[in-house]
Amino acid sequence: MATPVPNAHVVMMKELLASGNYSDFTITCGSDTYRVHKNIVCERSSFFKRAERFPRPIGEEASESKVDLSEDEPEIVRLLVQYLYENDYEADSDEKCEQRRKQKQAAIALRSKRSPGGCGFLLKFPHQCGQGCHYSSVWVCPHHRCDNCISKCNFTCSTCSPIMEGEKIDPKLLLLHPKMYAIGDKYDVAGLKELARTKFSPVCMSLWNEEGFAQVVEHVLSTTPDSDIGLRDMISKTMVSHVELLNKPAVAKALNKHTSFMFKVLRHIAEDKAGFALAHIKLS
Repeated sequence: MATPVPNAHVVMMKELLASGNYSDFTITCGSDTYRVHKNIVCERSSFFKRAERFPRPIGEEASESKVDLSEDEPEIVRLLVQYLYENDYEADSDEKCEQRRKQKQAAIALRSKRSPGGCGFLLKFPHQCGQGCHYSSVWVCPHHRCDNCISKCNFTCSTCSPIMEGEKIDPKLLLLHPKMYAIGDKYDVAGLKELARTKFSPVCMSLWNEEGFAQVVEHVLSTTPDSDIGLRDMISKTMVSHVELLNKPAVAKALNKHTSFMFKVLRHIAEDKAGFALAHIKLS
């Protein structure tokens, strides 16, 4: 498969940011410094547009316009600046992103293969018969067939297992995307909230059972008002689909701090599971 040719405009913008050539504005965050360009960052964020107009100390040149974002996390600010220039953000380096892309393509290719009987492979490791196979009739992967392990084999194919890692989602993204959503709102960055919401959706649906999900619930409910439903709706729908989340102490603790949202979730669960609406209860 041919390697995609990077968008020429994105490449140019990345080089412009990296070089700092013609920079006329500086963003700092702790020890990090970004030499940026007003015509880019100010057009994409009303916050930076206002910051650029702040009165400067006596003796400071107009070309020394700057703003300090040290109250924010350095990693989130780095991704914010990346988005301002590339219209996208990636938590990993370009090299790691390319490695992950190739690994995902390999996983897709392996998933598309068929066994001698015409069926797909299980490709779940470690393998156990409890995953629904019928002994010798089921192929674990192109190299191995189940041989009546009776749920005790815990077999892992050293060739296929690393490839299937490409299907896994990094758990750190579960909180990263809500943080990007929050900073997009904080600095009024055009398009960033929608991008973060789009990226968060599949992560939320896939990693709802992760230990860090409760922290995500708390973060989303604490950084967004009731009227901002972008991420709240995803959290709510995930809880309706996986009611067992309510039995987790950490999730219950987070919901108890936000009773309005909790009642909305309970209402949706009643509507979805019991088939009736709590019309007699007024919920905000």
